[in-house]
Amino acid sequence: MKKLLSIVLATVMLISLFGACGSQPTTSASPAQSPQGSSQPSGESKELVYNGPKMELTVNFSSNEAQAKVFMDAFKRITQRTGGKVTFVPYYSSSLLAPTEVLDGLGSGLCDISDVTMANFPERFVYTHQVTGYPFLGFTSIAMASGVMNNVIYDNKLMMNEFKTAKIYPLFFLGVWGTAMAFKNNVKITTPDSVKGLKLVTDNRVMSKFLADKGATPVAQPPTEFYSSMSNGVVDGVINGIHVINIFGALAISKSVYVFERSFSTGTRAICINDAKWNSFDSTLRQIFTEEMQGAQLWKDAVEYWTISDKSHYDDAAKWNIPVTKITGSDMQAWVDALKPYGDETLKQLKDKGYTEVDNVLEFWKKSISEYKGRYGIS
Repeated sequence: MKKLLSIVLATVMLISLFGACGSQPTTSASPAQSPQGSSQPSGESKELVYNGPKMELTVNFSSNEAQAKVFMDAFKRITQRTGGKVTFVPYYSSSLLAPTEVLDGLGSGLCDISDVTMANFPERFVYTHQVTGYPFLGFTSIAMASGVMNNVIYDNKLMMNEFKTAKIYPLFFLGVWGTAMAFKNNVKITTPDSVKGLKLVTDNRVMSKFLADKGATPVAQPPTEFYSSMSNGVVDGVINGIHVINIFGALAISKSVYVFERSFSTGTRAICINDAKWNSFDSTLRQIFTEEMQGAQLWKDAVEYWTISDKSHYDDAAKWNIPVTKITGSDMQAWVDALKPYGDETLKQLKDKGYTEVDNVLEFWKKSISEYKGRYGIS
């Protein structure tokens, strides 16, 4: 098993990334070119003719080739629609830039396009990541979180300013969603009080404080220690995304698993382009990029990928006869209510640091979530 864990180490770190104020800025694109303003499915604007220069764009992915296929397919459609003038050279599995280096590398032009996980840069994406990660904020799936984000972030000047300051422009947003609790033994979890007396691994400082206050023992350990800690009885369980728990071997030795209807903390990830490069595009090329990176074909492909990937972990649990219980209804609300003071305290700490708009951004998210109607029929 240790050998197996070492083999998958690099893979899971990539998967877990998939699935890191002030002035009033303007976005790099005009309203007609911005992604939220162009909901046409791929192929509806084939009459656009790109007459600009040839260019080769370097793309950095933290994920492997299979996991990046959805976006590479979109880039291939861009190449086709530009008559082969705009091509892409991909680098997979962080072979060009490490996840913690990518923000400065992309902003300085070491690559043209890259995925950026805002959790790796929390102090630079306070509104986009830290406020968005408010406990149990109401996102209920990767598709729903990504859909809401792509619908509204482009219209939020505070969040877009964080990208502008980093000298990058977001082409597509992905929600880093999902929280599960896996236990070595049969454990009944309902309301927050049911964690009392348990030793639980978590990498979230808010959850750690909450567990300690509830009489549980939070344990900080990397995913590489999940399997050994549970199998040796060092901890009773782990709290993380079910895909992380599974790939690091802890799901296979679990006797009970609980999945929250709402993700405890939803992060933000984005496929971004260097801002200077984006501004160098003519209006036709920007529109082609927008239609392919926000169009129906990419969304269809992305949702299919997310669904298959997510289902595989539940299929494993069923194969191993591990019951998976979803925390919903009044039990879910009890968790929401119990964590609210902790989320509010986090916002207060941010306000004390000078981020005066955190309450407004939180209300912006609540309103956006409540008004979300789906995207291309995808809820």
